[in-house]
Amino acid sequence: MPPSHKDSSTTAHAGKYRALLAGWFAVLVCSLLLYDALLYSSLNREAWRSAEISARLAAAKLAERLSTGVALGKRLGAYHGLQSFLDFEVQSAGMPMAVLDAGGNVLAASDGFPAALVDEARRKSGGRRVLPVETDEGGRTVHIPVTGRDGAVVGHVGVRLDGGPIERELAGQFRNQLLMQALLSLAGLLAAGLLLRRRKEQPAPSDGSGADPLADPAETFFPGRLRRICLLVFLAVLLACGSLSMVMAERQYTAGLGRDAERTGLMLTETLDRLLLTGVTLDRMDRVDGYLAGIAQMHGGAIALDILDAENRPLSSSAAPGTALLSEHRLFPLLAGAAAHLDRDPGSAPRLRISLVRGPWLEHLRDLALDFLTMTAIALICMVELFLLLTRGLARFSGRDAAQQGAAGGSSALVRALAFFFVFGLDMPISFFALQMGELVPADAPSRSMMLGLPICACMAATGVFAFAAGTFVRRFGIRLPLMLGMAVASLAYAGCLLAREPWLYVAACALSGAGYGTVLLCLQVSTVRDGRLADMYSGFYAGSLCGSAMGAMLAERFGFPPVFLAAGLVMLCAVPLGRLFVGDTAPDTAQSGQARLSWTAMRRLLCDRSFLVFALLALMPLAMVYVGFTQYFLPVYLNSVGTSQSNIGRVYMVACLFIIYCGPLLGTLVKKARMKSDMVGAGGLLFALSLLSLAVLPPLPGAMLGAVLIGLGWAASLSAQSEFLLGLDAARAIGVDQSMSLLNVLQRAAQVLGPLGAGAILLAMSVNQASILLGCGIAILALTFVVLARLALRGRRA
Repeated sequence: MPPSHKDSSTTAHAGKYRALLAGWFAVLVCSLLLYDALLYSSLNREAWRSAEISARLAAAKLAERLSTGVALGKRLGAYHGLQSFLDFEVQSAGMPMAVLDAGGNVLAASDGFPAALVDEARRKSGGRRVLPVETDEGGRTVHIPVTGRDGAVVGHVGVRLDGGPIERELAGQFRNQLLMQALLSLAGLLAAGLLLRRRKEQPAPSDGSGADPLADPAETFFPGRLRRICLLVFLAVLLACGSLSMVMAERQYTAGLGRDAERTGLMLTETLDRLLLTGVTLDRMDRVDGYLAGIAQMHGGAIALDILDAENRPLSSSAAPGTALLSEHRLFPLLAGAAAHLDRDPGSAPRLRISLVRGPWLEHLRDLALDFLTMTAIALICMVELFLLLTRGLARFSGRDAAQQGAAGGSSALVRALAFFFVFGLDMPISFFALQMGELVPADAPSRSMMLGLPICACMAATGVFAFAAGTFVRRFGIRLPLMLGMAVASLAYAGCLLAREPWLYVAACALSGAGYGTVLLCLQVSTVRDGRLADMYSGFYAGSLCGSAMGAMLAERFGFPPVFLAAGLVMLCAVPLGRLFVGDTAPDTAQSGQARLSWTAMRRLLCDRSFLVFALLALMPLAMVYVGFTQYFLPVYLNSVGTSQSNIGRVYMVACLFIIYCGPLLGTLVKKARMKSDMVGAGGLLFALSLLSLAVLPPLPGAMLGAVLIGLGWAASLSAQSEFLLGLDAARAIGVDQSMSLLNVLQRAAQVLGPLGAGAILLAMSVNQASILLGCGIAILALTFVVLARLALRGRRA
């Protein structure tokens, strides 16, 4: 008996949910992989930081003794008993050590110190001077200088940190974390399956009649309630993983401080015994106070060192009176071996107490919590983009909806995912473009600082030129071919950055990447502005930038710069075939091409159009200047000047991007429905003005955070409103969508180049409060003037 229509419909719904659940789990795994990569980098950095503190303490102890001898006239190269001193410190510290001259040549070394490996690493790097920390294949070497009588550096004490034990301990902790993540992921999969199973089916429309061409193509295939269930379970799993990571990091940090305290106590006992035996009395310990404070400062003030008498009264301390300490502490007896010779009761001997200071401990835990919250947010951003790709992809390529989406013009729905993948790869090396140039430019080269900025300048200049020139290719060949060629060119450009051994070759490769980026940017804009999805595309764009830059910085810290260029190029190369799948064949038809032809007459008419000039001079260019100057120069410089950490500065920028990503599509919909596009452009300008004024009325960090929120909302509104207003001008329609968007890109890029320069000039001339008030009021006046003039121009055209 053939199956009924009801049975076939039930089978189709079951297949749809199975596909969604399988894709949900795949997206969760990919998001957790990104989270785990960031987590491993953070834990690895924390483990090495703790080890380097102990190494510096051991090296500083020997360096102080050698510096005293050199100041008294001894030569470091012929220091009597140097090997004995070194062996004694090695036994006390438990780490391989060596003494080097000023040129880095080994004068004395303990067993286990890989002198040949260190020399080889320095020789490969061009024979540079001895650095405070040098990294090679097997680990790191920490150096503390030995100074002479005049303060000149005459040598170094090096302490070797073997990477093997640190990596093994970290790997053991990370395996436990991965096991817990696997259990949480399976629990999330089970919860998602049960919730989807309990959800009652809602009948989908049988045909495409009445479909909204601007609606999300996943809405009819996966209703909003079903997608919200999946996203909420995603969020629960990621937050649970973040909480477990936080607990593990807190335990690692506290245990590391405990080990540091134990090692510090053992090493200081001998030094303090020597000071006490030379006649320093217990009632005048000023010299010891300074010495203890210096040792505590090596640990960032996280530990407090006190010398106590037999009744636990403090005789000397590194911490100020009233400093809050944790209850856990460690005691080390002083003068234990010399008590009999000093005719002293062993019970009355002083003791060294090492405690953990509550303030820095809590502050570090707060920083850890913010770090894990940031990593969770980045993983969540990646998860949302992949989940949108999953739902929109299933809706786009399902047999029932393929014809409907093609007819409705929804082919641009997947452009957001394409923008995410491409910009993810493009921005992976963004944090070290200048640093890679520094590896190629000699340290004594004239104008070296200016040369370090050439790669970014070349990339931005090429982006502007090709974003304008690509309009002709889009008009002639459609969108797909220039789009795929642009992604391929950007991928090959990063291969050139990887292989470049001369500064000019590296600059040329960066310019080539800008050419590919400019071409891709225009193609993505043209393919989405026709469907009203420009804001949606920019959401994927900024999401890819956030995730890609974070991943690239982590990989660069772990593996160096060249592997990141290789990985970034491969990501963009993999995006090339996606351009054919995700972007419809939107070559202009014959009628449209005949109506909108590019000519110098039409271009000149647009450039001389009064409405266009008002738009460009009062809205487009000022907002582009303020956005780049505010987020990438003004805010970082201002927050750094008031002592804000680099991590918090990065989080402020991240907040602005988050509002662009998730408020952009909503504001884009409002712009599309608005009757007066100029009012939306003006509203974006007023939000910019309020963001600047917030710095003048609030404390630095809260003002910057509110400013980031407002400027993110303003930029999200402006991205859609500016393109809609421009394409509404008769002179812009005369040259076509592609050339209009090309011109828009050129003007924005020119303004963005001027933004940091203008911000720097303003900060040189006045204070931050004065600049914020002046710029905020100025942008508000420009925005209101633009709205008034645009309305008058509209009335004139209607009349």
